[in-house]
Amino acid sequence: MRHTRRDILKLLGLTPIAVVGSACLGGSDGDITVLADGTPVTGTPTAAPTTPTATVLPFTPTPPPSNLDPNDLTGLLLPVEGACLPISDRLMPNAPRSYRNGVHEGVDFYFGDACVVIGRGTPVVAVAPGVIMRADHDYVDITPQQVQELDALTNQQGFSDPKTLDTYRGRQIWVDHGNGIITRYCHLEVIRDDIAVGIMVQPGQVLGGIGESGTPESVTAPNTELHLHFEIRIGESFLGADLPPDEVRALYVRAFVSASGG
Repeated sequence: MRHTRRDILKLLGLTPIAVVGSACLGGSDGDITVLADGTPVTGTPTAAPTTPTATVLPFTPTPPPSNLDPNDLTGLLLPVEGACLPISDRLMPNAPRSYRNGVHEGVDFYFGDACVVIGRGTPVVAVAPGVIMRADHDYVDITPQQVQELDALTNQQGFSDPKTLDTYRGRQIWVDHGNGIITRYCHLEVIRDDIAVGIMVQPGQVLGGIGESGTPESVTAPNTELHLHFEIRIGESFLGADLPPDEVRALYVRAFVSASGG
């Protein structure tokens, strides 16, 4: 008895949908598509279109319009109310930091050298209008093993790489003030709950509290390095980079409102 293609489909128990297989029902050696009515369609079936995978981009806050001039910076508040610039040049930018084979990139505000009491939790404030671009709410304290590993890595490389420097800065807040000016508030103990990426802040607004996070002493000699490390970033560098101490101090005195400090 001669069977039609429809009879063959019934004998095979196929449901009435398209079936793709080798050309076992006759014809060429290529693939064949058998429709529900038994009509073969030869050729390679067209694959269903795929939906492209969406790329998730990191959120980058837009800095506010700014009147700050990166080439002549003035009008900033000091990051600790009532403070002054430290008297010692060792606490100013470009001071050597032998423990990491580098130089200091900011200003350190310690008790006894900043005209105001500095302790754990002392409030830190925004120095100018800006938008929060980093707030380390999930910061995890540095461990003794990390201190040893970073020390070994620095000795091996002969310098501190950016990741090492970031680790040593501890819990941080970064504020973008526009015109390429960013301020960093480092070694913080706490960050206010309402400070988050994308939030606009105003001069004098409390951001968090002083601590010693990220310092090697925070694990080797706790409570001995309580201070604020504060940086003014201009483009890819810091304010006063590679300048002698007297010129650096002049820049920072000009930058801050009421920043005599010696």
